[in-house]
Amino acid sequence: MTIEESLIEDVRADRRLDPRTSVFEVRAEQRNGGIALLGETTDRAALRDLLERISGIGKAAYDEVIQLPDGDLGEDTSALVRVAVAPLYSRPQLASTMVSQVVLGTQLQLLSRREWWYRVRGQDGYIGWINGGFLATGSTEWARKWERGLDTGAVISLGAELIDDARNVVSRAPWGARLVISSAEEYRLPDGRTARIGRGELIRMQDLPLRFPLTGQSIVETAKRWLGTPYLWGGVTRAGVDCSGLVQAVYRVHGITMPRDSSLQASIGSELDIANGLDHLREGDLVFFTEMPGCITHVAISLGGARIIHSAVANGEVAMNDLNGNSMIEKRLRSIVALARRVLPKASPES
Repeated sequence: MTIEESLIEDVRADRRLDPRTSVFEVRAEQRNGGIALLGETTDRAALRDLLERISGIGKAAYDEVIQLPDGDLGEDTSALVRVAVAPLYSRPQLASTMVSQVVLGTQLQLLSRREWWYRVRGQDGYIGWINGGFLATGSTEWARKWERGLDTGAVISLGAELIDDARNVVSRAPWGARLVISSAEEYRLPDGRTARIGRGELIRMQDLPLRFPLTGQSIVETAKRWLGTPYLWGGVTRAGVDCSGLVQAVYRVHGITMPRDSSLQASIGSELDIANGLDHLREGDLVFFTEMPGCITHVAISLGGARIIHSAVANGEVAMNDLNGNSMIEKRLRSIVALARRVLPKASPES
């Protein structure tokens, strides 16, 4: 490894740059007796740090790093997901790993473009690649107007099938999908199409706090609506969901935006003392697990005490378990409990 490569890695490590939430894809080339930096980054402070470190070893530094969002995107700085659910990939190719999903009406920040692919940042801060075919793109103001409901109001899907006048299915909008009210009986999709509800349920945004109050009991009731959903790595819908996707989807309708992954969720809220067990946990508390030292790999929602609901590959689906139980998975989970956290603000014993 060259000294320049070492400096790049030192900055990445010292600043704890997480590729899930930041881009620091910087490389160095020898040029005119100095070092040219190329690549892309979302972290201007990290780039300045690297330039200073290069200067500190007596080398001239040439900054040719593209700072994201890329100015070449022009006026298209935002996007809305135009299909029921779109996959988010680790790289701009279908053969790469699906790291997450985003549902209809989700607003995304565009960071850069590579042919048909966009690198995007979600409202939860998560970064990945998505094919442009899944998106409607436009200005940030356009996306904000959509989020506000275009002055007519917005609705959230709880699993609604949308149809056109001929009763053809326009979209099977998953849990959490967002649409705008077009008229008393019609709803507008991000790409301008309109449809009406065939079956399922849509709920007005302003009614969410009444339907999904911020209490532990209500959160548990919401989570139980996901029972039987198959486990899917990177999934966020009731067609397939992973552990952190379940937590994120459940908490979102209750007004709390959670990070995407369990290791990121483990920094939210206040840590609870579990030295003497889990029996004191309240409904809606989160329990985290580790299969390797220092790395959170799984999360579950407490049903109160040691009983949990979670999406685990060992169950194959969203299911309930008892961390004081004697099944194989319950014994395994009990042995790898790492910590518990309370996310609900000023939760009362009754919540």
